[in-house]
Amino acid sequence: MKKIGFPILTGFIILLFVYLHQLSILQEKPATDWSRSVNLDVAAEDSEMFVQREEDSSTLFFSGDPVRKVVVNEKLDTTTEELSYSIPDGYSFYVDDQQAIYKKNDELIYATDEKETSILKEIEGMNVSENGVIAWSRHTAYTISPEGKIKSEIELPQYIKSGTLTEEGLAFLYVQTDDVNQFLTLDAGEDPVVLYETPLTSGEIYSNLQMIELDNKLTFTYTISATRQGTRVVNTYFGESVAGKEADVQLLKIQNAETGDRFEKPNYFSLIEKDGAAHLLFSSNGEISPKRSVISIYEASQQDGEWVASRRSTTEELSIRPIAITDQSLVWMDQEKNELVLHGASTDPTVVKSSSSISSDDLTYALYYTFTAIVGMFAMLAFSFGFLILPAVALMYFYFANTTAIEQDKKWVEWTIILLCVASQIIFLPSILDGPFQYLAPSYLTFSGASYVWPLIIFVVSYMISRVAQDQEWTIMQRTSYQLGLNLGMLIFLLGPYIL
Repeated sequence: MKKIGFPILTGFIILLFVYLHQLSILQEKPATDWSRSVNLDVAAEDSEMFVQREEDSSTLFFSGDPVRKVVVNEKLDTTTEELSYSIPDGYSFYVDDQQAIYKKNDELIYATDEKETSILKEIEGMNVSENGVIAWSRHTAYTISPEGKIKSEIELPQYIKSGTLTEEGLAFLYVQTDDVNQFLTLDAGEDPVVLYETPLTSGEIYSNLQMIELDNKLTFTYTISATRQGTRVVNTYFGESVAGKEADVQLLKIQNAETGDRFEKPNYFSLIEKDGAAHLLFSSNGEISPKRSVISIYEASQQDGEWVASRRSTTEELSIRPIAITDQSLVWMDQEKNELVLHGASTDPTVVKSSSSISSDDLTYALYYTFTAIVGMFAMLAFSFGFLILPAVALMYFYFANTTAIEQDKKWVEWTIILLCVASQIIFLPSILDGPFQYLAPSYLTFSGASYVWPLIIFVVSYMISRVAQDQEWTIMQRTSYQLGLNLGMLIFLLGPYIL
């Protein structure tokens, strides 16, 4: 019983360490002061929402029938309420407790008390802020108050393609002439101010227009998507205009603070103001552990003239549509099965502490990743045959040139074969454990000299177990084979999960 039970127990203990390592990876926070992701238990079919921000909380309105109102504070506490009217999915909309403005077909609708009133017809697009709505139709831009009243109507010679409103009520438009794209601002009672122009290029689509006002500086972003030589290209640009002068616009190149790499295809940008400076929330593919990459939420700021981003989400799902709740908390939508589910993160100490507790999902995911790590054991098994070459040569020598030593059960024969196996491990393990192993394995396997120390530790432990478990009547070959099996089994279980 001992000769079988001890190896099984040893293997189980090593796998337990693999499991605990996977669990510790799942428990890691995205950044020092930020919590892990928190499920807010709010589901939606569409990611479009309207946001009203206050000092210590934000209110999210979700389209649908009926409209849902969700208040989220800095501690990620939520309260949910259903309002008395519906809004179709797929468009921007303005809404509060008493009224709503939204696009229905090509009409702009004002709704209150379950009554709909048409504000404008033949509308091509709209966008919203807390101050109201901007809508456009070919060469005409409209600003509408939250009460559904048309505040301004401005005719332009250019074709209006998109627009947005800042929180201060300044209109920012993207327009086209026959040969250029233009970005301009509209202020009540003043002439349009062109901030930036680009050549008109066939096939390019401009989207995700955003602007914020910082002191005397206008800061904006926009995204250009196009198909070039069969490849989909998506680039986002960041511009700044000081005192109404021509804007300085640069292609956004954002560096991942964790890896030092540049993000390839960031998306779902949200331009926000934080501590008097522009910050960007966005969604992009990135590593959440040494072996796993998912679409995560990041926050970027300028550091020494470069954009550097840190991760904010830790979920295993596709994360999109980041929204700042306060300066110290944010939410986003995770794609789970057939619906979107609201998640969040915060720097509030209470949230950080509570999010660090182990959940049932953590235990399940850790078990799953432990089993997937076992695949690497098969690679280690293949390497292990190489460690048996020198012992096999020695054994052949004894059989053909020194049979008496085996027949007389000489101890030095067993020691020679075992030590040759250990020597092979010490010689070849440094090259095997180079590369991915160094960042996949826990620190207790990757310290300086670990590839020399661990074969010796495994040798000592396997020797002790074999002496306790073996039968007294075993021959020298049985004792040697048993200890070699223990040695290589421990090596495979200990190092194999981190080879691939």
